[in-house]
Amino acid sequence: MLPTPYDLVRYGVAPDHAETKNVQKEFDQVMDMPGCSFMGGVTVGQDVSVAELRRLYHGVVMAYGASGDASLGIPGEGLEGSMSARCMVNWYNGHPHYASMKIDLTSGSRAVVIGNGNVAVDVARVLTKPLDELSKTDMADYALEELGRSKIDEVDVVGRRGPAQAAWTTAELREIVGMSCSVGFREEEMLLDSVDEGYVASNRARKRAMALLNQTLDASRAAKGQGGAQKRLNLRFLLSPVEIFGER
Repeated sequence: MLPTPYDLVRYGVAPDHAETKNVQKEFDQVMDMPGCSFMGGVTVGQDVSVAELRRLYHGVVMAYGASGDASLGIPGEGLEGSMSARCMVNWYNGHPHYASMKIDLTSGSRAVVIGNGNVAVDVARVLTKPLDELSKTDMADYALEELGRSKIDEVDVVGRRGPAQAAWTTAELREIVGMSCSVGFREEEMLLDSVDEGYVASNRARKRAMALLNQTLDASRAAKGQGGAQKRLNLRFLLSPVEIFGER
């Protein structure tokens, strides 16, 4: 719906992932090819129908991302302070449809991110990363100002499944465990049953991720009680949200 190309790169990639955004150079090469053109600001089904496109072209490929949020379907989901990761990511990346969103990071000290994929990790990282590091990125100025006022010093990343099934990549996981904040776990949530152990053993990517989690768990045990870190990131597993409580 926007007049510009590459919206997923512009507004979906974390602002501190500048190298990932370089993929635009590859896209530019495609856009410069003879016979390739871009038409933005078009909504299929509103501005033009699929039937019209099929009459105009020999082939029509429908390639698009989610235009809405996946609802949890639990009471309290619409309360103030509860929002989708898609909204949060678009907000701090400066998407024009989300720039006017009011996100209050000053009314509490603890936040929860539901999900344990790469987007959940991105949001948690933005909430806990030092402002001086975020200010070196292309994050929207208004988001930097709000993060500068933030009183959030603890973030829980909560997943329904166990650590063996966490959807994040090892690279994303390595980023958060390497930050200056402390990383916490619940020992009982890190235990694997025989099925999980077999899955990890047969999957090289999962094996690397679990090895990194266990190394971080060991470091967390060693650092327990030492203090020092201003913010804390807790990786939680085997938990399903059933209700969000609040006043409005």
